[in-house]
Amino acid sequence: MRIDCHFHTSLHSCCSFVSPQKACEIAISRGLDALLFTEHGVYWDQDRLDALQSSYPKLKLYSGIEIALTEGYHVVAFGTRFLDRHVPLLSLSDLNRLVAPERDNTFLFVAHAFRYQPDPTPELERILGWCDGMEIRSINILRGHAVTSPTKFLSADHALYEHSLQAHNLIPLYNSDGHDEDIIGLISNELAGVPPPVDEVALAHLFKSRHPTEYQDRERLARHDLLGLA
Repeated sequence: MRIDCHFHTSLHSCCSFVSPQKACEIAISRGLDALLFTEHGVYWDQDRLDALQSSYPKLKLYSGIEIALTEGYHVVAFGTRFLDRHVPLLSLSDLNRLVAPERDNTFLFVAHAFRYQPDPTPELERILGWCDGMEIRSINILRGHAVTSPTKFLSADHALYEHSLQAHNLIPLYNSDGHDEDIIGLISNELAGVPPPVDEVALAHLFKSRHPTEYQDRERLARHDLLGLA
């Protein structure tokens, strides 16, 4: 299974420029097996997600959520839903309280941890200590300060991400953090020999138990200003 676990659409995220339908079409054309919508502060309505799913049977669709924390970081969650309304901002303690009843059925990862703050902070350490995973590669992590390796693009602060990942024994995630058509499918998670799980809770259990490997579409990524040379 190849899955992008961090993607925004114009339906619910004002920062996105791609419709859900177009996102699905491009995801299929670029070899994704599954796509997790992670809109800002809100889940997809399940009936609406089911309707979209019926139009794209080749692509398994899930709904998660990206939560902006008052501590200055973003956490993506999928599994059991813990909100029934749009919430633009939460504190870590409030998020912890909301998730706690179904913590075993919820996967949480920190998104682009060093995008705005290039060094670890006490707040980040507390957040990482409570999460299951950490996004260590995405377009927004790479853009403007990527470095090249023989096989893929890495961020200039790759060692910092790796250190935090190992220090907190977290699952690594590789996502597009996509907001437009060009980004879909360029970075994603691969889990060999595993079909897309039946729902978000099963997906959460899978990621809690398996480390994905990274897929990069290096040719398409090379067309973006990841090195900050434009």
